[in-house]
Amino acid sequence: MDAQRRWRSCLTFCLVSLGIFSATSVSAQTLWKGARVGMSEETVQQQFPTAARPTAPTKLADGSRELLRLPETLIQGHTFDALFFFNAGTLRQVNLELQETGGAVFALQTYRGIKDAFNTKYGPPDDEQDQTFQASTGTASFRSASWRSGRTWITLSYATAGGRLVVMNVAYRAVTARDTDDI
Repeated sequence: MDAQRRWRSCLTFCLVSLGIFSATSVSAQTLWKGARVGMSEETVQQQFPTAARPTAPTKLADGSRELLRLPETLIQGHTFDALFFFNAGTLRQVNLELQETGGAVFALQTYRGIKDAFNTKYGPPDDEQDQTFQASTGTASFRSASWRSGRTWITLSYATAGGRLVVMNVAYRAVTARDTDDI
């Protein structure tokens, strides 16, 4: 029996070392300010007591829905709303949306400042896009930069159309298997 107990202990140690029974599984992965993948809406609400249900919730392409919004969050000296997206009852993504009304040029300066801060913290982006094209509303542009930090993708995005800001945000989401595919 002693040999059997040692064998089980050794097997458990190996499985934990390989991450199969790891206490730091995806559900413990921190996305933003202590919000972790897999948290329930109630747990996020406890962590961020001033977060409330949004009046016009957003839905992501993967089916995740915004269930909580933390207004007027100060980041790098700028005002953002933090949006918490849930799927199947658990937290999947956190987005930060710029709420200041300084126009497209101001938002681009904010984008550049946050990008510089992320470059300092995470190094150069793992992926970067910068596109300008003609749309029905006039000249449109889209910029994004993404960094991988552990098992989290951090994507900074900026888009304008016709000289007006469309979006300036930061998205924190868990790296999925499809993010690692070569195709």
